[in-house]
Amino acid sequence: MPIRVPNNLPAVETLTNENVFVMTDSRAITQDIRPLQILILNLMPTKIDTETQLTRLLGNSPLQVELELLQTASHKSQNTPEEHMLAFYKSFEQVKQNYYDGMIVTGAPVELMEFEEVEYWDELCEIMEWSKSHVHSTFYICWGAQAGLYYHYGIKKHVLAEKLSGVYKHHLRYKTGMLFRGFDDIFYVPHSRNTDVDVEAVEACKDIKVVAESDEAGIFAIKSNDDKQIFIMGHSEYDADTLKKEYERDVKQGKNPNVPCNYYPDDDPGKEPQVVWRSCANLLFSNWLNYFVYQSTPYDINSIQQEASKAINLEKSDLTVSKFGGTSLAGADRFRAAKEIIEADKNRKFVVVSAPGKRDARDNKVTDLLVELADSACVGGGINLDIDHARNLLSEIKERFVEIEAELSTGVDVDAEFTKIEHDIFENGQGRAYITSRGEYMNGILMAAYLGEPWQFVDAKDIVFFDNDGKLLLNETLKAISDRCAKLPRAVIPGFYGSLAEDGSVETFSRGGSDISASLVAAALHADLYENWTDVSGILMADPGIVRNPVTVPVMTYKELRELSYLGATVMHPDVVEPVVKLGIPIIIKNTMNPDATGTLVVKDKKYYKESMEIAGISGKRGFVVIKLEKTGLNDDTKLRQSILDFFTENSVKITNIIAGIDSLILLVPKDNFEKTNLSFFEMEANIRKMAGGIKIDITKDIAVIGVVGRELGSSPTVVIKTLSALAGRRIDVKLIDHGQGQISILIAVAATDYAEAIRSIYGRFV
Repeated sequence: MPIRVPNNLPAVETLTNENVFVMTDSRAITQDIRPLQILILNLMPTKIDTETQLTRLLGNSPLQVELELLQTASHKSQNTPEEHMLAFYKSFEQVKQNYYDGMIVTGAPVELMEFEEVEYWDELCEIMEWSKSHVHSTFYICWGAQAGLYYHYGIKKHVLAEKLSGVYKHHLRYKTGMLFRGFDDIFYVPHSRNTDVDVEAVEACKDIKVVAESDEAGIFAIKSNDDKQIFIMGHSEYDADTLKKEYERDVKQGKNPNVPCNYYPDDDPGKEPQVVWRSCANLLFSNWLNYFVYQSTPYDINSIQQEASKAINLEKSDLTVSKFGGTSLAGADRFRAAKEIIEADKNRKFVVVSAPGKRDARDNKVTDLLVELADSACVGGGINLDIDHARNLLSEIKERFVEIEAELSTGVDVDAEFTKIEHDIFENGQGRAYITSRGEYMNGILMAAYLGEPWQFVDAKDIVFFDNDGKLLLNETLKAISDRCAKLPRAVIPGFYGSLAEDGSVETFSRGGSDISASLVAAALHADLYENWTDVSGILMADPGIVRNPVTVPVMTYKELRELSYLGATVMHPDVVEPVVKLGIPIIIKNTMNPDATGTLVVKDKKYYKESMEIAGISGKRGFVVIKLEKTGLNDDTKLRQSILDFFTENSVKITNIIAGIDSLILLVPKDNFEKTNLSFFEMEANIRKMAGGIKIDITKDIAVIGVVGRELGSSPTVVIKTLSALAGRRIDVKLIDHGQGQISILIAVAATDYAEAIRSIYGRFV
């Protein structure tokens, strides 16, 4: 069967001359066959060459292929005629409602940049996320493969000592796989890159496996266990002269490149290169189309979404990591409740614990007492030297654990543990991190003993590592957790701390410690679910101090969680669960004292959950200032606008939001920024007037900002209309309105005196 391409695509003439059967649109419409829908995201600068190379390989198949070309909207091609791009390429906005049997993501000449620095990285991430529910199988090439591995599995790349360029000998690691069916034991592939993936991280990732490799060029092919993603590190699609063109270009630019290995006869650039990879390239793409696309894609292409994105069934989770917070383990009664929860589900195999929290409103958190102890002992930066007080605090802390052990009869020798802790602090001079981490350490030992066999205690200092600056060593930590825990039947791990890789001394996280620890365990073990057990039954739609008995949000996305946190909601900080977010591991927040309550499920995409609500939450903050600057042509005067913004930056005044009009600039600024920098409003006005004569400045103080968060905001005006009508119904004056991050929130500024009433009115409109 032929490949179907748009009429007049330059590749048609080239491939027809090569005896490749190409079918144009006008001829294909007479065929009564369901063609494979293939999308190519072409990130290469020489787009016509790349599209021709890929079309050649896709056309060498008995299957009919219908091709579409995709470009990024956030980057304009500099090396391809604009008329070609307009005629043959579509934007993501134009295709995102479609479904495809397969997609190819090409390489790109941006490998020496960090992924996040690439101009179109955010758009590429959106496309890769979209592909999981709209594409049956995705084929990533070279930098595209590195980007895919980083986005989907958190696997980083590193710069090679010198560019890898040439044609290298490869072999199969698994000879029974369908991707390389029919391949010889030895085959050749061109490579041209300056970076490589982290091999240890690839090998440690249980969701993917290496299929083919080279002793010289390293990993060549990786596939996901579900066959939905193929990652190819080389360039099987290259023409005979592609490496030659790249080499001659680098010579011309004075880069003094090495001659591509095994490419020219006798490594002599004066001789014509020999092609030894063409048959392998044809077979690779043919196998992908046949076995990974055609043989398994649904006949009804619209059902790809259903097969790829079914909602998680929590009852079928095979491995659950459960984190219990301080209030969930404040005393023996809470330990009993936690044990009952853990034993109710055999898939709860790894438990991460915090230090004991408050038992009642008048009680102290153990960690707070340990911080005071560290200060009093003047160890590791203490500020109030009082050794007697420090010893009294240690006795008080010890008594908390003695009480828990006495009621639970765990068999743990608390006296012996605290004798060692006391010696470490007052005799061995253990530092602040060691002292403040002992609450988690003791709770971990007690919980493991209380749960009994086969539960084991794993000390966090042996599996969580930091560098000397206190920065988490992510890859080393994930590998250590996997190596130590993957073979254990069940384990309890204390949160909040680890150790310095250099000397093994205890180090702690700066914030959200136990949440970070649990997230790392879930990511390293590729858990199906991460549970966060607290003293609340999930995330509330609004502040209960303002709205009486607000509903719990049943489902929200990671992005919505992040936005709510940014807007001031007291929710789990998204940064602390970044490891599970990268892998798409669902998070559920539940109440230890009310385990039957549904809680809140946090996922990548909630559109497959019937429980999802129109909005994810309403949050806000008081204490803002709105600064409105007006001057004719202000938007066109880029130099003046930049000078104004630079003035705020130089005075350490953070601008939260900027709204630009043709003659105006509206700035939203936290009021305390002025107080911290001692910059008065009078000084600010004087400086801005000095920059721009005749500018009108209007300052409105005592402003509150309210955010309404929900994924529907990006595609439907309904949420905005309901929000504004709710405020209008209460005659609440809106000072400013703006879309928040990623078009999933709307920000509204109102007078601080209207703050509570505004939140109640918005809440009432949606619930």
